[in-house]
Amino acid sequence: MADITDYRVSGEAGRLETGAGRGFGIPGYLVGPAVFFTDLCVLVLASVASAVGYHGVMLQEVGDLSTFVGLACAVAFYVGAFLAYRGGYSVRRLMQPLVQCREVSIAWVAVFLMLVTLAFLLKVGPNVSRGATITFFVTGWSAIAASRGLLSAQLGRRARQIIAPRQVVVISDQRIEEGRPHLEDLALNGYDVARFFVLSPSTKIAEVGDELIEAARPHHRVDSYFLLMDWGRPDRIAELAELLRAVPLPIRLFPDPKFARFLGQQDGAVGGVWAAEIQRAPLSLWERLAKRALDVVVASALLMATLPLMLISAILVKMTSRGPVFFTQTRTGFNGTSFRIFKFRTLTTMDDGPVVRQVSRYDDRVTRVGRFLRRSSLDELPQLINILRGEMSLVGPRPHAAAHTDHYGQLIANYAHRHHVKPGLTGWAQVNGFRGETTLAQMKARVDHDLWYIDNWSPWLDIKILIKTSVVALKASAY
Repeated sequence: MADITDYRVSGEAGRLETGAGRGFGIPGYLVGPAVFFTDLCVLVLASVASAVGYHGVMLQEVGDLSTFVGLACAVAFYVGAFLAYRGGYSVRRLMQPLVQCREVSIAWVAVFLMLVTLAFLLKVGPNVSRGATITFFVTGWSAIAASRGLLSAQLGRRARQIIAPRQVVVISDQRIEEGRPHLEDLALNGYDVARFFVLSPSTKIAEVGDELIEAARPHHRVDSYFLLMDWGRPDRIAELAELLRAVPLPIRLFPDPKFARFLGQQDGAVGGVWAAEIQRAPLSLWERLAKRALDVVVASALLMATLPLMLISAILVKMTSRGPVFFTQTRTGFNGTSFRIFKFRTLTTMDDGPVVRQVSRYDDRVTRVGRFLRRSSLDELPQLINILRGEMSLVGPRPHAAAHTDHYGQLIANYAHRHHVKPGLTGWAQVNGFRGETTLAQMKARVDHDLWYIDNWSPWLDIKILIKTSVVALKASAY
C-alpha cells in the first residue's frame, strides 16, 4: 500500500456509491433564512385571507388590512425566533416531517396565545376582531404546517438537488471500504466528500503535508476537514492537527469505532454523527460578511476622497524618475494564494520573483518622491483597489512577497497561520511599531501580533486600528 492514497470521491461517486454528487441549489447556510422568509409570506397571506374571508362574510366589508399584516409579521418573527432557538431550521430537522409538525405546533400555540393575550389586555389594534383572529389561528396553523410538511417531503426526496453540498476532505488511516459508513452519512447530511486521503501506518505526516494542505486551496472550494483516525495513536492525530493549523478551515475528528458506542448519539458536527471540532474557522460567516461590508464602504469612501491626492502622487512619480507609476509584486494572501499588489513606485527597481531585497532605511534605490510617499504611507493608497477586488482587507496581517513567505515560513513555526484571514492595508503589528525592514526576531514579533489579531478580531478592533493608523500617518507626514 502506498504511503498516501488520494480518492477523488466526487469524480468516482458511482464506483464508491456514497451518494455524493454536486448539487446546484442554494447553500446549506441559506436554507434556514429561506424557510423563515417562506413562513413569513405564508402567514401574511393566511392572515389577509382570514380577515378578508371573515369580514366579507360576517360584516360584508373588508376594512383596513394593515393590522392583520402587522399581526402576521409579529407572529412570524416570534415563531421564527422560537424555532431557531430550538434548532428548528437545521437541514437535518427540516427533513423530519413529524419533528416539524411537533415543533411548529408548539411554537405556534405559545407565540400566538402570548401575542393575542397582550393585544386584548392592552386593547391594541381596534380593527382586530376576535372572529378574524380565531380564523387566522386556524388557517395560519394549517398553512404553516402544510408548507413545512411539503418542504420536508421535498427535502427528503431531493435534498441533493435542492441544497448545494458543502465540499469536505476526509483524512483517514483506514481503507476506504471501512470508512464508507462515514462517507454515506456525510452525503446524507448535505456534505460532498470531494477527497478521501488514506494514510498508511508508515506514512510520515510531514512528508505528505503539502498534498493535504493543497486540497484546501480556494479553487477547490473545500468547506472543512474530517479526520477518521485510530484513537490509539494520539501522536499521529496531534501531528496531523498541528499540520492542518495552516489551513483556515474547521477541523473535526470522528470518534474511533471502538469508542463510538460509549459516546452516545449527540447532536454533533454532522447530523446525528458525533464529531469533535478540534479547530474552528478563524471567522464565522457573519463575521466575514461584517468585515467585508466595512472594507467595501470605507475603501470606496477613501478612494473617492483621496483620488486628487493619488493623481498628484502619480504625476510626481512619473515626472521625477524613469519607470512606471505603479509598482506591482506577487504577494501571499488568504489561505496561501498569490495576488498582485498595487503600490506607487518608490524605488528605481521593480524587484519580484525568487529574490526580493527588503528596503532599508537609507536604501539608495528609494527615489526622492518615493521617500516622502513611503514616510507618509501614501504609496499604499493604490491597495484600495486590491481591497475592492477582494484580495485584501483594510486591516489584517501585511502581505509579504512570495520570496519572503517561503523564507520566513521555514524559520518561524506559526508563520503560515497569519494567512487565516485576508492580508490588510494596515494591521495590529504595524500600529505597534513593527513596519518596514525587519530582522528575524522582529519578524517573529510581527507574526505574534498578527496571530493575536486573528484570535481577537472584532469590528471595533478594526476601527481602532484604522484610527491609530491615521494618527501615525499624519504624524509621519508632518516631519
